[in-house]
Amino acid sequence: MLDRKTHAPFRLSSLDELRSAIEQLGLDLAVSEDVSWLTRPVEVAGRTIANSMAIQPMEGCDGTADGSPGELTYRRYRRFGAGGAGLIWFEACAVVPWGRANPRQLWIHKENQDSFARMLGETLEAAGDHRPFTVLQLTHSGRYTKPDPVIAFHDPFLGPARGIPPDQPVISDEELEALEDAYIEAARLAFEAGFDAVDIKSCHRYLINELFAGHTRKGKYGGSYENRTRFLKNVVRKIQPLGMVTCRLGIHDAHPYPYGWGSDEACQPALDEPKRLVRELHEMGLALINITMGNPYYRPHVNRPYDRPAEEGYCPEEHPLVGVERLVNLTCQVREGLPNLTVVGSGYSWLRNLWPYIAATEIEQGNVQIVGLGRQGFAYPDFAREIIETGKLDRRHTCISCSSCTQIMRDGGMSGCVPFDREVYGPIYREGRRNSLDYCQAQASRCRDCFDPQCKDGCPAGVDIPGFVRALADGDIQRSYEILRERNALPELCALVCPVEVQCQGHCVESVFSQNPVPIGDLQAYVSRVAREKGWASLPEAPPTGKRIAVIGAGPAGLACAAVLLKKGHVVDVFDPEEAGGVAASSIPEGRLAEDRFQAEFEAIFGGSNVRFVKESLPSLDDLLAKYDAVFLGTGLGSSVSLADTRPPGVEDAIQFLRACKAGGVSVPERVAVLGGGNTAMDAAVTAASSAARDVYLVYRRSFAEMPAWPAERDEALNLGVHFLLLTQPLGYEVENGRLKGVRIARTILGAPDESGRRRPIVVEGSESLLEVDLVLEALGQKLPAEIEALGIELTADRLIEVDGEGLTSREGVYAGGDAVNGGATVVQAVADGMRAAEAIERHLEPITHNPKPPSQMGK
Repeated sequence: MLDRKTHAPFRLSSLDELRSAIEQLGLDLAVSEDVSWLTRPVEVAGRTIANSMAIQPMEGCDGTADGSPGELTYRRYRRFGAGGAGLIWFEACAVVPWGRANPRQLWIHKENQDSFARMLGETLEAAGDHRPFTVLQLTHSGRYTKPDPVIAFHDPFLGPARGIPPDQPVISDEELEALEDAYIEAARLAFEAGFDAVDIKSCHRYLINELFAGHTRKGKYGGSYENRTRFLKNVVRKIQPLGMVTCRLGIHDAHPYPYGWGSDEACQPALDEPKRLVRELHEMGLALINITMGNPYYRPHVNRPYDRPAEEGYCPEEHPLVGVERLVNLTCQVREGLPNLTVVGSGYSWLRNLWPYIAATEIEQGNVQIVGLGRQGFAYPDFAREIIETGKLDRRHTCISCSSCTQIMRDGGMSGCVPFDREVYGPIYREGRRNSLDYCQAQASRCRDCFDPQCKDGCPAGVDIPGFVRALADGDIQRSYEILRERNALPELCALVCPVEVQCQGHCVESVFSQNPVPIGDLQAYVSRVAREKGWASLPEAPPTGKRIAVIGAGPAGLACAAVLLKKGHVVDVFDPEEAGGVAASSIPEGRLAEDRFQAEFEAIFGGSNVRFVKESLPSLDDLLAKYDAVFLGTGLGSSVSLADTRPPGVEDAIQFLRACKAGGVSVPERVAVLGGGNTAMDAAVTAASSAARDVYLVYRRSFAEMPAWPAERDEALNLGVHFLLLTQPLGYEVENGRLKGVRIARTILGAPDESGRRRPIVVEGSESLLEVDLVLEALGQKLPAEIEALGIELTADRLIEVDGEGLTSREGVYAGGDAVNGGATVVQAVADGMRAAEAIERHLEPITHNPKPPSQMGK
């Protein structure tokens, strides 16, 4: 037997089961099998809406920084247009930049008006002969504005829940008067862009809806009913000469009086004022009102969100059908006595494929004229077309009420239906979960806290991985970050780009026990991001020592060395003609390392420190040692190996190609060959395949077993359809009429291992052929540039800088680390090299007591 006060998941497979559930719960809900009512046109203010189904305004959080629609926004509305709904209620669009609920919320202004016209135009074009009625929702997010909330009054329930201090000023009457004008300007732009109507959003506890509840507010926008509704009515009157005005109106926010609207002290519905407002708006000329209720962010009597997913541990303390009945019946009540008012009803998506039968009944009985679907539209935009064509809705085409679309927004991502649009939104959802506290703490709690942790063995920097993971599991994120940066000066960068699946995470014993290792990389990325945002990443101040150190190269090794030395109180000058970050920041594709993510960590660490960045090439060591107490060389391998003495037109260095692509504006031809089998080759192949290239060939002279690229990078290239030409030796280039015709290749077989330990490729005689391509990207390795070799310091047989166990070169006072020493390893290895050298510099700065070892003793 069902219980009204007990939550239950959706388990209704038929109309009979729905009727039985309604009867058991004693609900006032009628069900009709005649869904044709949903297909009937609706007359509104002299306009004909093609049918009685609407797409509700569901935010995608996928606009651009200036408030314009993004590519996913355009995509979503094209799908809505093609879906057949008679009314498309476009999502919340801010009227001022300081009224946005997130950095990607839409915001219409004169500089981006054309983008809104494009969005509308693409929607109507996708609709074809069916022309939907279009409404643009205008809003100010009030206390849900980010990063700076705007409050209409102090609420003892919502204030603490949102972290709003008790002394925060409320928005003034003068500011509200100016905001009225912003609504009018936004409406004017919307009408010029072609929208049929604008909605003055007044629901879900955003600013206007909060003003309705401003019983305790002073001034002309608070206190009395007339004052609390003044803002909405003023805006409506001022916009009406420009075009049609509608309102999505919250009628009950389940918040206790005097801090709630449409509620009494016990949070129960009290509709006298909402009914009065609906009547007055209709008398002012509003022919269409969209009714909703609640606050999706907060339930004051339980301090939990309304729609928090079940997997987060919260379910409403009532059967969901009770909530459906409440909204249906309250909507009916506020419309009583207004026969000419067209009402859009809400709250049907939980019913899945059975919603049309209740919705059609509400239309038949005249309680609403249009039914609006929000999450259902996300899940299956074609629901209206399917009902029109088949008279029903397939159960596999309905929202499953998982709340993943809401979870994406909470996690800061772009929202859509994860189960039904998984290729687009699945990765976004997973990325958001990886960056959320509840997920990270749950994963951290899985750590076995091994006595002799193998994960630490897999970390080149020797980070105390169980220590930082335990601190995170305990909720002490600041301590977790401090443990991380004891051995890793750039923990966020390393978490994003290092191959954790073969390093720390690959050594986790959970890989054996459950084949599900603790996601160490995700946890490190989360802790580092939070620390950066909280200001914990800045270098602590230390008493100045008067010592000065020159760091050559602003890559990971140089930056790590500089960070350690700055913490000791030394002055550090970093020399590099390029921007900070080295090859890692400039060439690793955006998909793996967003430029703003590295820049944010860099600024957080070094922004307030005693460091000077000098955009110069390598000075002479003699000059440096005359001015500085020590020198660190973290130059990397700046010179690329080429197949030819001179690259012909159409042949490029893969790293330079990646840099250009990351900077934007690179044209990629249809046929591309990438030479090499390392991570740079994979990045180049993936970037080309993700661009305009139709065919990308990865030419590698050995087999998969010998390929140095990390498995994850290799798999990404395979999944994108890159053609792997293994056991294939590039021989040279063929040029015709001054243009590249292709790369000459030959088959190979593998012989005995060479000095690298990998089997030596042997060219098969007579197997030469020409691979015709338009572009060749060389990723054949790198070597020390000539200016490094000319410094007069000892080099290894592999032509790398030779150092001892502390990073000391053959030149007194000169240390080195990173790719110039290890030949090109991981970013975390470069960081470890830089930190180790910095500690050695610190030990020997006062006084310098050691002498350089002769070359024969290097490395001992």
